[in-house]
Amino acid sequence: MSTSDRRERTLRRILDGAASAFAKGGYAGTTMEEIAAAAGVSKLLLYRDFAGKRELYLAVLERTRQRLNEAIPPAASNEALWALIAAARADPDGFVLLFRHAAREPEFAQFAAQVHEAFVREAEHQLLLIEPDPVMRRWAAQTVVATTNVAIIAWLEYGDPERDNEFFTRLLNVNRAAAKPAKAGGRRGR
Repeated sequence: MSTSDRRERTLRRILDGAASAFAKGGYAGTTMEEIAAAAGVSKLLLYRDFAGKRELYLAVLERTRQRLNEAIPPAASNEALWALIAAARADPDGFVLLFRHAAREPEFAQFAAQVHEAFVREAEHQLLLIEPDPVMRRWAAQTVVATTNVAIIAWLEYGDPERDNEFFTRLLNVNRAAAKPAKAGGRRGR
């Protein structure tokens, strides 16, 4: 194995270990010692490639965003939802880190918000064919994306991978219900 292959493998171990440690404790609750232990490397090796914890956290977030972008087809569709579930299953720590922890941490919330907004814009684009009202279309896109991310995180924590197909079908039905325009009619609860 070449030196560059070994270095790439070590970097992958560091990012995997960092994702695991950060997904458990968030940014503030995770130390470089915990990351080194999770990655199976020395702290000195962490600092060889990363100036500090912040740079390492951002590297994990960027890797997760890149993996999602590569895995998910450009159009919001059944295939895109399945690809998102599969990408989350392949990198559960990165997914949880991006959509749970980073979104709540002031230093990284903007990063998470950018990824979320890109998903919302794509969902909104796909809803053009279904929902003519721009206010309801934006609401539906926000609802579908937020619900999908929260549902996937819960499924990663509690669901059985053998039942991913069932989860996909249920989540697809929830998303369709949110995206389906309401019938014109009266108000409830007057």
